[in-house]
Amino acid sequence: MQSFGIERKLFLIAALVLVLACEAGLVVGFQLNLPDPVFGGLVRGHWVTAGTPLTAPPVFIVPYSLFLVLAFRQRWVGTVGIVGVTALALLSGLFWIPDRGMVQRVLAQHLAVWIGLPLALLALSTPAIMLLGVLTLLRQRGAQGRVAILPDPQLVAQEPGD
Repeated sequence: MQSFGIERKLFLIAALVLVLACEAGLVVGFQLNLPDPVFGGLVRGHWVTAGTPLTAPPVFIVPYSLFLVLAFRQRWVGTVGIVGVTALALLSGLFWIPDRGMVQRVLAQHLAVWIGLPLALLALSTPAIMLLGVLTLLRQRGAQGRVAILPDPQLVAQEPGD
């Protein structure tokens, strides 16, 4: 079995950081009893479908986590995982655009390290996942192309007369 390249290792670390940041944001949202951004009321009532002002809902995190588990595998299963994690990170980044005002209001009302840390981790890991995911996929694609073009070095070293 081959070991992962550095870009894939960094991709997996960034993807794990996003999951941990979402879990930290969920805990902070519960501790501060933040208002629910979608349904009104408190976060505790609708966090499963709407998430919190600091994190994505579990209906996003569960498929993301399943793709992340697949990304640790080799061959096509790992590629499916990488594509899934990268696509969901892109989707998450796009959802940050309309949520920016809500996040700024939460920071203005409850400015503290335990709120800023999950948001900073989310803000840094999302573009890192997208960049490293595309880089990993390009590297895999290039490695597959090289195998078909270049001969195996062990076979070249052996001569047919030996």
